[in-house]
Amino acid sequence: MMTRSASRRTLPATAFLLSTLLAAACAAADDARTADSGATQPGASVRSRYSRAEDLTGDGRAERLVLTAEGPNHDSLDIRLEIRSPDDSLLYASTWDSRFYFQYDDRRAMTDSAAALKVRTQLNRVLVDTAFRVGPRGTASDTVRLAMMRDAIRYDIATNQLRAEHGLAPGEPLPPAAHDSVNVLARAVPAARIAALVAELENRKSFQYFAGGEVTYAIAWSDQERRFVTIFSCC
Repeated sequence: MMTRSASRRTLPATAFLLSTLLAAACAAADDARTADSGATQPGASVRSRYSRAEDLTGDGRAERLVLTAEGPNHDSLDIRLEIRSPDDSLLYASTWDSRFYFQYDDRRAMTDSAAALKVRTQLNRVLVDTAFRVGPRGTASDTVRLAMMRDAIRYDIATNQLRAEHGLAPGEPLPPAAHDSVNVLARAVPAARIAALVAELENRKSFQYFAGGEVTYAIAWSDQERRFVTIFSCC
């Protein structure tokens, strides 16, 4: 999948029909099984780490999800999410910048303590209980939901193909101008391959997380692909 700037492509208009559902999901304030070791004093280096064990592959053994954030200030942190197997091999990674959390705020009008609280709140929400669920998300019509799922899977396959061609590991940024290349590859993804993944993953346990701005992803483990596949991406 695309990371950091993520070549934040615009999905079809159907994506916006679930905006209210996403807002509710991203606003969840459940207690998470996390730990924060960050320094919060003004001007201090900030380092935070959150982790959670969760069986996402369905093999009866829990994977380890690790979220780290590091940088000079809370509004300029490099954030990295990893999912590792029980033997510590990297199965999935994504990176983004905490600046995206302020996309709709005037950061200059906020105190440093308010900005720090906002970022810590968002980080605390990544691994909450409601981020994990089995079965379709939301209450939109099946037509809309399945269209969005097919679109996310199509672009995931194309992005994974581009990564393989460039020898990129999970979480590594895509090369410049990758957006156009992914669009070309996406148009060639066979409909049968997409349909097979929809059938496999529609009721599979998934993990959804918010990466700032308007960007929310949901991923699920595919036995067919032997990797995590993006089943929802907005916007």
